[in-house]
Amino acid sequence: MTATSPSRRGSNSADPCRVERVRRTDRRRVLGLILTGYPDEQDPAIDQFLSFAATQNLDVSQLWAAERGGHPVAAVMVVPNVGRTAMLFMSPLRDGATRPALREASRRACEAQSPHKVQIVQALLEPSQHMEREALAGAGFQDLAELLYLRCDVNKRAAPLQLDDSLTVRRWSDRDRRVFADTTLSSYEGTLDCPGLMGLRAINDILDGHMATGCFVPDLWLAVTCGDEPVGVMLLNPAPQRPAVELVYLGLSPAWRGRGLGRKLIQHGLWVAPQYKAREIILAVDKINTPALALYRSVGFKQTARKSAMIHPVFSTNYPESCPDTGG
Repeated sequence: MTATSPSRRGSNSADPCRVERVRRTDRRRVLGLILTGYPDEQDPAIDQFLSFAATQNLDVSQLWAAERGGHPVAAVMVVPNVGRTAMLFMSPLRDGATRPALREASRRACEAQSPHKVQIVQALLEPSQHMEREALAGAGFQDLAELLYLRCDVNKRAAPLQLDDSLTVRRWSDRDRRVFADTTLSSYEGTLDCPGLMGLRAINDILDGHMATGCFVPDLWLAVTCGDEPVGVMLLNPAPQRPAVELVYLGLSPAWRGRGLGRKLIQHGLWVAPQYKAREIILAVDKINTPALALYRSVGFKQTARKSAMIHPVFSTNYPESCPDTGG
């Protein structure tokens, strides 16, 4: 590992650990700690992960480890994403003794990010990971949302999209990027979908991040307008590893909520998904977004998992066209 100074909080006698950026020669050992909880560089899980990372073109070079007595006791990996976000993965904590080490590794990893490349570092935790949550909070992470993961079979209540003649449906094209941007921005007014992300990224970064979620298919991105007025947007991407289509984002402008348009868009998604060999639609939604939850459940979506989302803003500014998102 590359030599660095002792961590500011971890240099005392109660927690004499050093946080270091991991060299390539130590990468497998640290990956083993993150993946399994043990620094065993021969673990088959490491090869499986590296193979997956190669197929997905993931950068796995950003690793930080906290060492005590020459041995890694906690480690994190930051994986940059399109749209100037990054995901933080961490080694599991078995007891509170290594919590300060994980806190310092997480803090150091976030401090090392370039604000020109990464503006938000995100982390997803299981509900039972209370110690990990405390470690991340100590490193500067903020609670964002409790995300509920839902799925629905495509044969439930599917229907092709039929709208009033006053409404225009556009499928994605580069020339209509402005329309998709304006419609998406309009749908964020009064949003209950991860409002803590408001103002952290520009709309073009958000759209680029959505495109990088799964497999981008332009025909599955719909923007609805009424003349020049933004109405709603639905972004669907086929999932690369399973026979599913992911609902990356669905939003309506305030004046168009409660009119049944969201239901029609969802039913259209269920109708079109089989054309992409999908047997289900999957999505994640903020637990506090009760109108969206009621809509999804009424169509037939069922909960499959729950995770806590935390974020660490690397670069926060008020863009004139910035807004929250949950998929990038």
